[in-house]
Amino acid sequence: MNEARFVCACATARHVARTLTQLYDAALSDTGLEAPQFALLMAIDQIGPCNQSAVGERYALDKTTVSRNVKWLERQGWVHVSIGKSRRDRELTLTAEGRKRLTAAHPKWRKAQALLRSEMSDSDWNAMFRAFEKITEAAHRAKHRRRGAV
Repeated sequence: MNEARFVCACATARHVARTLTQLYDAALSDTGLEAPQFALLMAIDQIGPCNQSAVGERYALDKTTVSRNVKWLERQGWVHVSIGKSRRDRELTLTAEGRKRLTAAHPKWRKAQALLRSEMSDSDWNAMFRAFEKITEAAHRAKHRRRGAV
């Protein structure tokens, strides 16, 4: 990749995210899921019954993105949305069909994961996750510092 680089953390991260999404979308293409939908089903499965805010906070997703994707998953019959502790709170759970869809898509996801990993050394693979973690932490600190300065 000898192209001139646009030195902007945000633009570069978005480029990486789009490139990874394309890889995983291609692998999941015959499952009826795209990478963001698969990730949301995985999140709901891992967290367990939860509200949209919990998913958004854990995965740094804004309310609109979570809401739009949850509505689509609900229409497919893969997520059940019920009223939570308050009337405004919505609790998300995977339906049996959602769990079945997620289970069926897992091998395709694993194949994409293995394909990406095969293109990287173990050291690069581990460094990537360390860098993601450091970037996330730094961005959170910077966001909170900026809020305090306003």
